[in-house]
Amino acid sequence: MAIPKPADPTIKRSVTIRRSLAEEIESRTGPRGFSRFVDQAAEYGLALLKAEEIVADHERRVGPLSDEVLEEARRAWAGE
Repeated sequence: MAIPKPADPTIKRSVTIRRSLAEEIESRTGPRGFSRFVDQAAEYGLALLKAEEIVADHERRVGPLSDEVLEEARRAWAGE
């Protein structure tokens, strides 16, 4: 039986975002879901930045990605 991994500890930070954005998030998540939404959005944003870094590194070392590779990645991203 696997030992459950402890949850990543959280920290409190103060951020400034546009009021309209905060209101839209709260309208969708409720006030208690706001932090979770922002946490997930930040994680998603970091994943995109890391992917961009991987592609940039590959293109520096090997050259531009081919149209075929880009199309394969697009299909994979779309779940096809």
